[in-house]
Amino acid sequence: MVDISKDLNSKRFLFTYLVIIGFLLVLLMNRLPLMHEDLRDIPSDMLSYLESPPRPLPSFSLLNNEQQELTQDWFIDKWSFVYFTHGNCHSSCKPALTAMKDLQAGFANKDFQFLVIGIDGENETAENLATILNSQQFHFDVAATDSPDLLEDIARRFIALFLKTKFSNDQYMIEQEHHIFVVDPKGRVYATFRSLDDAAELKSKFLKMRYFYARSES
Repeated sequence: MVDISKDLNSKRFLFTYLVIIGFLLVLLMNRLPLMHEDLRDIPSDMLSYLESPPRPLPSFSLLNNEQQELTQDWFIDKWSFVYFTHGNCHSSCKPALTAMKDLQAGFANKDFQFLVIGIDGENETAENLATILNSQQFHFDVAATDSPDLLEDIARRFIALFLKTKFSNDQYMIEQEHHIFVVDPKGRVYATFRSLDDAAELKSKFLKMRYFYARSES
């Protein structure tokens, strides 16, 4: 059960802590040996969301809502939009889920796929989360794991920030950032959309990004 009774100061402290952890994660990612110097000349209007350099995904295996294995190979040869969330995230997750739905409607063909990764896999399966999302008219692929270490490894590579706080009465609270990640056809985290209010702007950013990708990756 998710505890929503904590006061505002507690939430502010937790979110501040989350931001600090995120900053440290960014520093860590920049030190990983697999990272290489980015020699691309990135247009100034893409600097706010294009990842430099793109981050390859680690090896992993998640279970999806159809009880099938989903690995990093699932991303190859397609453009993928990814959002991390959980079933007890209600109004705060609605803008991101709506943005995913708008992108799904705008890019409805076999070259695109849309994935939600559960961040509460110890308490809900991918099937549980998919059922909750479907009831709200959000129809995406869903995957989850009950391994906190595996989830942390995947979230670290995306830089998907969330914090789960457990209380003495066995209740807990999850806080998260609401970003949509774009994975390129090579299986790399290629962009992060942080501002999700304008669906038309998101589509425009993606189209510019895909054109840049075609020119810079050839």
